[in-house]
Amino acid sequence: MVRARATAHARRTVRGLLDGLRRPWEKGVESDPASRRRLSRVDAAMDVVQRVEEMDPELPRTRAARDFLTIDRVARRPGAETFLDTMVPRPLRGAWVQDRPGVQQALFPVAADLVVLAKFDLGEQVKLRAGYGDRRRTLAVAPVRPNGMCPITNSVRAHEIVNRYAPDLIPRMLSHGELEEGLRYLVEEWVEGEPLTDSLRLAAHAPQILEGLGRVHEGYGIHGRSASEIWGGGFGEQWQAVRDAGLVPDDIGAPVAALIADNRRLRMSWSHGDLVASNVLATPGGPVIIDWEHARERPVMHDAAKLHLFAADKEPLLGLLLAEWGDNLAEDGYTAAEELALLHAHFLSRAPARMADLAGHRRSGVYTRQVTKQAALLGDVLGRIS
Repeated sequence: MVRARATAHARRTVRGLLDGLRRPWEKGVESDPASRRRLSRVDAAMDVVQRVEEMDPELPRTRAARDFLTIDRVARRPGAETFLDTMVPRPLRGAWVQDRPGVQQALFPVAADLVVLAKFDLGEQVKLRAGYGDRRRTLAVAPVRPNGMCPITNSVRAHEIVNRYAPDLIPRMLSHGELEEGLRYLVEEWVEGEPLTDSLRLAAHAPQILEGLGRVHEGYGIHGRSASEIWGGGFGEQWQAVRDAGLVPDDIGAPVAALIADNRRLRMSWSHGDLVASNVLATPGGPVIIDWEHARERPVMHDAAKLHLFAADKEPLLGLLLAEWGDNLAEDGYTAAEELALLHAHFLSRAPARMADLAGHRRSGVYTRQVTKQAALLGDVLGRIS
């Protein structure tokens, strides 16, 4: 206890000294409350990174304050390896010039070369990713949510499962742990690969992705659950709201309503949950899927529906999805095409509320186009149901 108090006191002292060093360099911060808030969040994130480095032997550590450039929710060492920039949000890449508006200098006693905070403010708790160029490491930190769920817990469980059945599909986990205030962390080995950047490249890697995830399904096991057990009894009402909003024509709305009312069984297994192009890396050994923080047991066709939505070459991809994941159907259950249709419908069932939330927002048009595209894809899937 005495040692812990001494360490905490030393940490506060170092932060106080660094605050004194930072302020002369933070041009315009005193008159810009938004900049002060951003720097406060970066300060909190760097404190967390420093504490993880102190306790985990897989990460380097330093007692010396090191130079960083910060902009928005990113802090980067001026001499950081360029391959780490794949972790940086695309609008901020290539922005590391000291005299660029919004870029500020700071000192932090952390060994990480790059720290990126999560997009959404989580209050007093931080969510972040950090990269270490020389050591080829990544660090992820996230809080435990009020409902007990945690992205790090999901990722660690995914490592335990996927590494058993498809180890080439996931980065290597090096360590994980927990800080005092309920923050959990995960250290992974850096994957030497190139992020997929568009729907064409995602489609090109779809066969290997499906094969790898198929191995996970087979090893983890597949079982059946009814639609009402998975989504609750309100799915029918949610789908009716989609129809009432005019988001789908009746020749799509009515067949889906009938499928929901049938309340048959869907296959369940382990799922990544967010299978988009940015979460797949192309490597010499094949695609590697990253960011398993949404992983859990879901309907088998959840990841297939994500691929169908975000990958190009829709018609051949649809045939591939149904062929690759069309076996081992649940007893007294839906067909593979019916399962895929229900997953697309479930994604669409969120649209009325989401469109209301985005009314007047600059992204409302983008989301509306995605809804239109997904409704068309749902129609294509329904056309495969005999």
